[in-house]
Amino acid sequence: MSHWKSLRKDTSIDLKLFDAYFEYLINPRNKKEVKIVRLSGPDACNVITITEDGRLLFVRQFRFGTNEYTLEVPGGLMEEGEDQLHSAKRELVEETGYTAPVWKYLSSVPSNPVYLDCYIHHWVAEGAGLTDATKMDDAEDLEIVLLKVEEIVPAMRSGLINHPHTISALMAYFLTDQNFRHFFQI
Repeated sequence: MSHWKSLRKDTSIDLKLFDAYFEYLINPRNKKEVKIVRLSGPDACNVITITEDGRLLFVRQFRFGTNEYTLEVPGGLMEEGEDQLHSAKRELVEETGYTAPVWKYLSSVPSNPVYLDCYIHHWVAEGAGLTDATKMDDAEDLEIVLLKVEEIVPAMRSGLINHPHTISALMAYFLTDQNFRHFFQI
């Protein structure tokens, strides 16, 4: 399949977290010009956090897009010039007050390839404990929720855990470790 050729972009609009703009592309299949919306922004990191007692750490927070609270793993946008690991560690301590001695890179996926140009990078933090005070942003109000491993899949199946970045991170984590494949009957 051929790549879509970009003809031009309209001036972007600053939406605080993202820049939004229209882009005009040529569809290689039919050679017709199409107008698309693209959001451009920084990559993000999230963290599968395993506590010292083996539970997984989640945060419950209000999400403006759906006007609902979600149960998700901690994470957030990377700051300009920040590397992934530093971003993951910063987000974990800011949102939860937890730090961890062992960190492992897990995977990356597009945030939403339909209209976003950024990625979410999944990390695993092991042996985490509460060491600091939280430093939440003005638009955050988080509650920490600790779940046992065997509670995760039922929470996903019931819709309690439904944030796509969290599900992506959990699936990558569980499917890369032979010890957890039985939870998915694989």
